[in-house]
Amino acid sequence: MTLAEKILSLRTQRGMSQDDLAEKLEVSRQSVSKWETAQSTPDLDKIIKLANLFGVTVDELVRDGERPQPPEPPEAKVIYVEREKRGLTPVQTLGVIFEVTGAALAILGIMGAPVLILPAVALVVLGLPLLLARKHPFLIAGWLAVALSLTILNPNFSVCPWGLMGGLRIVRHLIANPAMRYRTYYFAAAVGIVRGLLTLALIVFTGRACGKAWKEKHFPEQK
Repeated sequence: MTLAEKILSLRTQRGMSQDDLAEKLEVSRQSVSKWETAQSTPDLDKIIKLANLFGVTVDELVRDGERPQPPEPPEAKVIYVEREKRGLTPVQTLGVIFEVTGAALAILGIMGAPVLILPAVALVVLGLPLLLARKHPFLIAGWLAVALSLTILNPNFSVCPWGLMGGLRIVRHLIANPAMRYRTYYFAAAVGIVRGLLTLALIVFTGRACGKAWKEKHFPEQK
């Protein structure tokens, strides 16, 4: 039902003529006639007076059709925030073991076994990257192991070779001279070979890690 139809219906229901309604609203009868024939629309203040006069709300008077229902609130989305896992990773656990073992050896060394001081220092230094480093802890620990071996096992008076070729050279020397097969030479050969292989592996894996980091930085879309 339109506004014009509602004005006409409410007026006739209350037994009012157009003149009666016009008098109460302080307008002309022609204005009321135009409202009821939809030739014009009353101003807002007249609509309010009409609503008060007929005992209805302004919404009931002007709204055409049923009152729209308010939209249903959107469903609440549950957002799960994954908390950072607490506790030690296996690598960090290994670092803790190194640190504790190194500290224990250091205490024993101070108490009367100085030969344990160097292994204690080595374990403490190697355990720190495993415990603290977030990226590539094994690479850091590996390079530290190489540096420590060069510092501890290769003083000026040591017979340990610097790398893989030196270790293989000692092995060839021991094969050619059986009389020179002493534990010192076996140990030196082992140090050179192990350190050389470790260095080669570290070079390969460090190069791969650097290449991956460079690729992620310059080509992030290809991750």
